[in-house]
Amino acid sequence: MAKLVLTNANISINATDVSSSVASVQIETTVDEVETTAFGPGNGKTRVGGLLDTTLSLSMHNDYSAVEGLVYPLIGSTTTVVVKPNGTAVSSTNPSYSMTILVTGWSAVNGAVGELNSVDVSWPVSGTITKSIV
Repeated sequence: MAKLVLTNANISINATDVSSSVASVQIETTVDEVETTAFGPGNGKTRVGGLLDTTLSLSMHNDYSAVEGLVYPLIGSTTTVVVKPNGTAVSSTNPSYSMTILVTGWSAVNGAVGELNSVDVSWPVSGTITKSIV
């Protein structure tokens, strides 16, 4: 089984490539657990999957023209984000994950003396993710 070390992930926010400012990326999807237990034989609960809930998390090196200048005006609105784990060419081994996110917050300044000004964000996905392999 092939392994992938993330060294060339491609991330765009609002159609702007921010890859060179991103230190880590995570797309996490969970599903609501909906109980369906009814009267009858047995004493165990039954369940089905409900609505999907996805979050995009990014760790970014902040700069005030490229990153903060792009994200700050988007606070409180939705925008498109596209994540490709290994470069820009989409294939079966490098899928493209396209999503609409709600920019729920931003840290304009984050760091101590001598540290990199960085920002960690977790934004909820509005709707579902479109995964493309070609």
